[in-house]
Amino acid sequence: MSNVRKTGVAYLLWCTCFFGLAGVHRFYAGKYFSGIVWLFTLGFLGIGQLVDLALIPEMVEEENLKYRLLHGNSNNFAITPQVVVKLADEIPRTFQESNVKIETSNIQTVLHLARENKGKISLVDCVMATGKSAAELRKAIDYLCLEGVLEVETCPNTGLLVYRIV
Repeated sequence: MSNVRKTGVAYLLWCTCFFGLAGVHRFYAGKYFSGIVWLFTLGFLGIGQLVDLALIPEMVEEENLKYRLLHGNSNNFAITPQVVVKLADEIPRTFQESNVKIETSNIQTVLHLARENKGKISLVDCVMATGKSAAELRKAIDYLCLEGVLEVETCPNTGLLVYRIV
């Protein structure tokens, strides 16, 4: 039996809020504490439940990443070692003028990985390739999205967030 979480199942569990069981999808995504809070507050009076419609893919992706990191290679995941190459010693001008403090190496790494993956990358790909924290890489990805370098898509097969070079 596999412990891989699926976004579609999480959305189905989200629908249990219509029967008075808000937060069941959070238990499925490994968010046990907030699942209990959602259960007893009816999903923060429905507001948190509605916000979760947008957060479910990320919650499921994060739980799958934790599973992959804890249990290593399994039949459902292919972990491929990757080499990260520093692309340049200079910081591009647009990054110098920004007040956002992001390591240029993270931005370069994300762009390099996206280029190697036919223009598409996910947060999980970045974490697996670099070994850096998801929060650290998320800042670089968000910055690239704000700058118009990356666009967010949802993979139709898995429901995962995928970032595409524009």
